[in-house]
Amino acid sequence: MTTEIVMKKILIILLPLLIILNPVNSQEDVGKNILSVNTGCSIPFDDFAAQKMVSYAGFAGAGMNMEIGLLRYSGRFIGFSSSLGYASLFFKEKAYQAEYDRILGGYGQNNVSAGNYQVISGLLGFIIKIPEIRHTEALLTWQMGVAISVHPELVVSNSELGVINSVTKNYDRKIAGNLGLKVNYWLTERYGISLNYSLNFTRPDFNDETSIEKFFILPVRYMNINAGFVMKLK
Repeated sequence: MTTEIVMKKILIILLPLLIILNPVNSQEDVGKNILSVNTGCSIPFDDFAAQKMVSYAGFAGAGMNMEIGLLRYSGRFIGFSSSLGYASLFFKEKAYQAEYDRILGGYGQNNVSAGNYQVISGLLGFIIKIPEIRHTEALLTWQMGVAISVHPELVVSNSELGVINSVTKNYDRKIAGNLGLKVNYWLTERYGISLNYSLNFTRPDFNDETSIEKFFILPVRYMNINAGFVMKLK
């Protein structure tokens, strides 16, 4: 099932809930705008983290990310969100080389050189908010938008055969989705700290001139574990 279909199904589930909750919202939080800035670790999962020569394997490793977000509460329980994010994830060169060593049966010496995967995203979505208790609030977030995914330059060479595989650095822009949990703890009336966990999805096509199809699909899936600060805007 593609990311786009999953995101649409989630939207169908969330919209009626938002409509039901909205009339009973208190006016306490209406119009409240929250700026958040977070950074932390990005961890690939599913096929993106696979380290065997199988379809859709990404050989991606953990990396870092940064995110700037804006939350607007339209009531006590719901709101809207937007975010700009950047993630950089390592390409596991040793695991990729090990697969070529296995496939070639020890013929020659293999060497792999690669950069990092990069993802730049712009997302919009909804919030379901648990009311603040003891200066702490929790938010479930769902967002969709666009992500630009960058595949690193990749070169595989063999001491006997020369260059046996290469992919030039290239990018693709596709629909992206994000599901997350955010916990804010307010230190003062205006400033606080934030802990965040999110799952991120996109499915870019990358160029590969050495293949028959001249391109390949790579499901990019990674989780972000972040910490940062939040600020109520005047």
